[in-house]
Amino acid sequence: HIAIATGGRIVPRFSELLKEKLGHAGCVREVSFGNTRERMLVIEDCANSNAVTVLVRGGNHMIVEEAKRSLHDAMCVVRNLIRDNRVVYGG
Repeated sequence: HIAIATGGRIVPRFSELLKEKLGHAGCVREVSFGNTRERMLVIEDCANSNAVTVLVRGGNHMIVEEAKRSLHDAMCVVRNLIRDNRVVYGG
C-alpha cells in the first residue's frame, strides 16, 4: 500500500533499485504515544493517496472490538450510499 500511495515500485533486490522506481512522500515520521511507548510510522503528503488510517485504542479488548465493529458499520453505510443514494427516512 505504501508503494501505491507514494507512486513507487516494489523491487525484489537492492541491485534493481533505480531512481525511477522510488516514490515520493512529503513527510515520514515516527510517532510515539501512550504510556507503553507504542510507535507508529506516519507517511504524509503522498502523491497518490486516497487512504487514511484509523487508530483504535481502548481500555480493554472488548471496547476495541466494539469500536472496530462500529467503524466497519459506518464505512458500510457510506459504501451503500455511494452505490445507491436513495434514502428511506425512519428507524
